[in-house]
Amino acid sequence: MIEKMRKIQIIGPKAYIDECVKVLHAAAVVHIETVRAGSAEEDFLTRLPIEREKLKERTMLDKASERLKNLVVLLRAPEPYRAVRVGSDEIVKLLSQIAPVEERVKELHAEKGELSEELSTINKYERLLKGFAPIVSRLGGLKNFDIIGLTIEKTREDIAKILDAEINRITEGAYQIYVRDLDESTIGIVVTYPRDFESRIRYLLTGKAINEVKLPEEYADMSLITALKQMGRRKAELPASIRIIERDLDDMSFRWHETLAGLLQAVEDAIDEIGVLSYAAQTKFTFVIEGWVPDDRFAQLKGKFTSMFGDKVVIRELEIAEREVDLIPVYIKNPGFLKPFEVFLSALPAPKYGTTDPTIYIALFFPSFYGLIVGDVGYGAIILILSLILRKKFESREALKNIFTVLAVSSIPAIIFGVLFGELFGDLGERLGIMHPILLNRIEALKTLIMVTMGIGIGHVLLGILIGAVNNMHRGKTKEAFGRIAYFVLICSFLAILGMMFGYLPDRFFTAGAVVLIISLIILTVIEGVLGPLEFIKALGNIVSYVRLMAVGTASVVMAIVANKIGGGSKNLVLGIIIAGLIHSLNLLLSILSPSIQSMRLQYVEFFSKFYEGGGRKYTPFKKR
Repeated sequence: MIEKMRKIQIIGPKAYIDECVKVLHAAAVVHIETVRAGSAEEDFLTRLPIEREKLKERTMLDKASERLKNLVVLLRAPEPYRAVRVGSDEIVKLLSQIAPVEERVKELHAEKGELSEELSTINKYERLLKGFAPIVSRLGGLKNFDIIGLTIEKTREDIAKILDAEINRITEGAYQIYVRDLDESTIGIVVTYPRDFESRIRYLLTGKAINEVKLPEEYADMSLITALKQMGRRKAELPASIRIIERDLDDMSFRWHETLAGLLQAVEDAIDEIGVLSYAAQTKFTFVIEGWVPDDRFAQLKGKFTSMFGDKVVIRELEIAEREVDLIPVYIKNPGFLKPFEVFLSALPAPKYGTTDPTIYIALFFPSFYGLIVGDVGYGAIILILSLILRKKFESREALKNIFTVLAVSSIPAIIFGVLFGELFGDLGERLGIMHPILLNRIEALKTLIMVTMGIGIGHVLLGILIGAVNNMHRGKTKEAFGRIAYFVLICSFLAILGMMFGYLPDRFFTAGAVVLIISLIILTVIEGVLGPLEFIKALGNIVSYVRLMAVGTASVVMAIVANKIGGGSKNLVLGIIIAGLIHSLNLLLSILSPSIQSMRLQYVEFFSKFYEGGGRKYTPFKKR
């Protein structure tokens, strides 16, 4: 539910402002606002200037924060770890102690970077090493001969023949050429020739579709054979050297990461405490801080200030002006069993203050709709087990944990409806003689299901309209509230007339129903204009949308039955089980995704559109990290 908020003002001597800010920070309940200094209403207030010493401290802390963030990133977090709690009075002392740690960590990372870059370079030459090394090692003893390595694309392998002929012509046959495949797309060529012909052969290679093997800078002064041998040795040595550096970094992380993480939090808390001063105002001798606090925390906060400062610092409640109603921060507070369903609100802007928190309705309707669509004991049980496993796996990630909690809760109605429909992986339970429909058979009762799902839609849509009327009443929008009531009566009277026309209701009230319909339509049009009747038509479409609860669920049943028939009709038992299993697996995946999407759509589009007002400001209390 959306908690009631109070607007408060804290007034005290300027000498106490730092201590007051620390108390507010520790209390973690006040959403601080900028004081309207210099306005016509509060012209005795001026903006509180931040002292020069505070600004210097802020600059120092900002630099320290950047250093610590970089250092925390460079040191891999041990598993598990918890940041050490660091007091504000320990910040300067600890910052002086981490300088040698920072220097050493940067040195280790620089060394690791150089070695990793060298290894990466050697790996790029790996195919050349494998291709050229056997040839080059055989040619290594030739004196007064140069060795050159070349690569060409396989699509241009005719160049190798031309190159052979040209070098033969230039050297008058005093050369050797070796050609071999390096990979699927590249040919490697090694040429050895007398050094006297170097300039002419180099000229021959210029401008051709040939790539000379350029050695890395550190190997540039070596011969090809020496360079390749050295690369091979370094390739074997480098991983061990890198592992030694990583062990040193892990050791430093074990000793320092928790302290550094705690120090970073303390530094950022100190930055926040200086930053919050910019929200305050002043008179000649006092400071003024304003903000919002949840109603149930006000007395506790006031008691804390009284115990700390006595009557020297005053906390008083301010009257909320009409212009401020839409600016009141929204604090949604629900019992633990409802909290996972708040994940649905994360996709929407916060609701406005004074409206309804829809979490409890989501917790009621989403699992019900999901269960009605799936409606299978087997699928429901598997979804429950998978959800619990994944919930445990992602326990540290709040959003994912909440999603899998919702799925686990929703699988229980799926199992219950599966018992009522007599479904265990479709009609498998019935084939085995262990399950039979108790309530109805979904394949045989399509008309009944259409009526039931449309009835659910009528109830859901009308509830949304009633909630919208109540929201408007609470916010003092009487005209809009009457418009919602007329909207509600119009839909009810129209549905009643339809019921009489098709014989579901006695027709003796037909005239009265028609009169009520016309009157409510006129009232709705007067209040909301031409949009009123359009909303009415939209609501009827919304109601029909709930038939998807039947349609998607029935499609899943049909797919399960097809899997069982294919599996059961196969002459090869093993093959039949495999095929049926694959179809059931696909159906299970669809039974996780499709019911979730359809149930969410009915919440967001058909239900929320009747009452949900976004644009609220999220309650963000001033609290420590």
